[in-house]
Amino acid sequence: MATSDSPPSSGYQPSENLLTRLAAWKKAVDETEPQAREALEAGMALELTENRQLSLPTLAEHVPWTAEMLRLLMAPRGVPPRERHRKSEGDPPVYTPSERLRDLLAAWHLAVEDEKKARMALEEAIAGELRANPNLTNPEIAEHLPWSQEQVRIIARAHDVPRRRKRGSDHRLIEDKGRPKSVVVPYDWYIQQPGADPSIVKR
Repeated sequence: MATSDSPPSSGYQPSENLLTRLAAWKKAVDETEPQAREALEAGMALELTENRQLSLPTLAEHVPWTAEMLRLLMAPRGVPPRERHRKSEGDPPVYTPSERLRDLLAAWHLAVEDEKKARMALEEAIAGELRANPNLTNPEIAEHLPWSQEQVRIIARAHDVPRRRKRGSDHRLIEDKGRPKSVVVPYDWYIQQPGADPSIVKR
């Protein structure tokens, strides 16, 4: 039994498929969605600058943010103060988002949807990797991902990956004054054992 919390190195290397999907998801998260959101925020600022009677609550009716959130987003963009509509001017004009803003909003929604699809594809690749490598543990594959082993476990369960028995080397021996006192075993291993506590299994 191992006397350390550190699992042994398995020499596992992610497949090309997993690496490709991981790169695609990272690009969506780090580049595509942020760029689309930045363009949308700039477009909203321009809309407010060109129409000084356009209120934040009115604009909020057409975008997925509250008026208060818009106030925070627009604060560093130099948007001029709002002008109140005077009754003497008649009925206030009905605001319709410009075609430019509608295009930017559609592009951002598309980027968000692409990010979700990239995440789903990555999770499917992770599940496939675990199925193809029965001895591969969650901590070992997590070393190559931006998530913890617990998140990998959640992904595996969501994709019905068969649970596997953990190696004895994954158990942790606790000593007291140099003498063996107890052994900590992996949760996934414990719940498969006969006589496992039902209250722990159901967690």
